Amino acid sequence: METPKRTFARNKHLENVFGNILGTPLKIPPSPQLQKLGFGTGIEVCRVNRTPSKDLVKSPWAVKRLNKFAIEGDMEKSEVYSERLEKEASFLRQLNHPNIVGFRAYKKSQDGRNVLALEICDTSLADLLENRLEENLGPLPTEHIQKMCLDIASALEYLHSDMKILHGDIKSGNVLVKGDFQVCKLCDFGVSLKLDESGHINPDEKYVGTDLWAAPEVIEDETAMIGSGSDIFSYGLVIYETLVLMPPHLFGLADASDTSLSELDMRVGTRPPLPESLVFSEDYNIYIGIFYACTSDLPEDRPSAKSIQKMLK
Repeated sequence: METPKRTFARNKHLENVFGNILGTPLKIPPSPQLQKLGFGTGIEVCRVNRTPSKDLVKSPWAVKRLNKFAIEGDMEKSEVYSERLEKEASFLRQLNHPNIVGFRAYKKSQDGRNVLALEICDTSLADLLENRLEENLGPLPTEHIQKMCLDIASALEYLHSDMKILHGDIKSGNVLVKGDFQVCKLCDFGVSLKLDESGHINPDEKYVGTDLWAAPEVIEDETAMIGSGSDIFSYGLVIYETLVLMPPHLFGLADASDTSLSELDMRVGTRPPLPESLVFSEDYNIYIGIFYACTSDLPEDRPSAKSIQKMLK
């Protein structure tokens, strides 16, 4: 999930009342203004303030659903987006971990859209890094990198070892942050895949992900090598983002010309070099080292999520 920059836009009136979702009434006044929290391909995420019942105050939820362009556009694409949302709900129902965004409910709304209700967080790591870049604040402080690294590594160990699930789209936009890095949570399981006992995906499965954060085996379409190590490569690139404050591979690209795009194609699936203009103090060395280890060319040379936690502790 990718969130809008700085301020949250308000969307127009919601004309339908969501019915009972998995036994949990989610009643919304006929014409509320919803705070838009984020968006993705064919998807929008809005904040829903739930109506208190008697003396019980209910926490707000993040509601994820197909946007109007997905609904009104190509029917085939709309079905793909709908299937991904349903798949995400199916995965999240199974998961229970403090560093994975919490599932709340799932059902169709009265207008026919599938609706996934989730635990709400304050912002995404991507937005925080973009703000730091704009304000020229330098790399994320090491205590915040440490917290993010530990929390997301913990989530990945749970997914890879306990649940046999490949997240499949690790990036800063899918890392949510509560408060001042009190906790970080992994979100967006719409393209996640099951892992076999060896930690690899089924050869018949298709990895989707996002190219900028993709591992070499993903870019080269070597399905037999795609597995938990592919998530680890992407995790390493999130560490890169906390240091450079930019998505991987974009540093130094002059513009969106054909030449730059061609150069970008050559960069994806590789370890991006840290800019020579950046100078880091010694307390960043551990995170730079983990970044290098996670972005090794071969999946078997990358550390497991459990090993990363040991390094950090």
